[in-house]
Amino acid sequence: MKDKLDARLLAQHVANAMVQVIDLRRHLHQHPELSGAEIHTARHISERLKAAGIDVQEGVGGHGLVVRIEGNPGNGWVALRADMDALPIDDAKKRPYSSKNDGVAHACGHDAHSAMLYGAAMVLHQLRECLPKNTACIFQPAEETTEGAAAMLADGLFTDLKPERIHALHVYPYLPAGTIGLRDGVMCAAADMFHVELTGRGGHAARPHECVDVILIASQIIQALHHIVSRRVDPMHPAVLTIGHIAGGHAANVIPDHVSFSGTVRSLNEKTHEEIRSRMDRIIRQTAEMWGAEAHFHMKQAIPPLVNDETVMQLVRKHLSHYAPNIPCVDIEEASMGGEDFSEFLRHVPGCLLRLGTGGGPDTRYPLHHPCFDVDESALEKGVLALVSLCLPEPG
Repeated sequence: MKDKLDARLLAQHVANAMVQVIDLRRHLHQHPELSGAEIHTARHISERLKAAGIDVQEGVGGHGLVVRIEGNPGNGWVALRADMDALPIDDAKKRPYSSKNDGVAHACGHDAHSAMLYGAAMVLHQLRECLPKNTACIFQPAEETTEGAAAMLADGLFTDLKPERIHALHVYPYLPAGTIGLRDGVMCAAADMFHVELTGRGGHAARPHECVDVILIASQIIQALHHIVSRRVDPMHPAVLTIGHIAGGHAANVIPDHVSFSGTVRSLNEKTHEEIRSRMDRIIRQTAEMWGAEAHFHMKQAIPPLVNDETVMQLVRKHLSHYAPNIPCVDIEEASMGGEDFSEFLRHVPGCLLRLGTGGGPDTRYPLHHPCFDVDESALEKGVLALVSLCLPEPG
């Protein structure tokens, strides 16, 4: 039994699974689905796992899947998590596996995350009698809308399944392909989503004095909101406020009566986060009132900062150096201002998020959420190996 856990033989088990992993990744990349609509994605992953004789629970928190690999029923649980949803943007790259769904693309690597977790589940199933703990593989929907993790928890994910620790892996084009990025403490920012509706009085473009011009009012509000971070936030507390969408108007010679815009707020400090929320509300309300418009401001307090548990991180470093000594590991010096709803799971279970470098050349170094985003698929083998390693016996 011990020879199955030798680093060389473990690497061979992973290598044997990679044809299926790459095939699944490309299939999912061609058929991306938006948050909350991962019907085909979940079904396809489930069917592949069931065909291998692996237990799959479907429909958790929407289209979520929970895979249980039990070798020692009384020995507790370790959990691994991957997200499944795609983004509402076009796939601009030209590849045989490019998206076939107009306006939807896996531009954040969730197809790779799901494929690597599938590969890890396949290998762990083969090694289940060697595992010191049982393993739960969680395929999560709706990460991009920061709703999926909370939905799975609300659906009783951790009611009967109580893992001792939980891990996730996120692709990262800013590191060389196959490198694992590690960080103790805060890894990702708290992230809120907000939406603003402005209602005024429309009319002819030649007679603005008869109107309440919501386009002009929106522009003033947006400028003022961006000044919050630069002038009202301690520069030692990183924060980002971004407007990502604005809509209003029908013609060049018509002043509309309605404008809306949406965006996100991100920070690494809870006090700073609350200060930004408060000032946003005041600016939006007072500016609209000053010019005679009506404003509706909705802030969705989405996810807290993602904080890697330092004790778990020590265990991760130990496992990777023992079971995957050929994977280069680097320390990430700065936290990301990106949000990750894996932080919802970390409210309940200690754990950590790792980065997997996928930048292997110009074609795979586009930033996350870019229309040309792609991964160097050679890195996925290292990702599967890392996930499997975290579930094996603690090195002596």
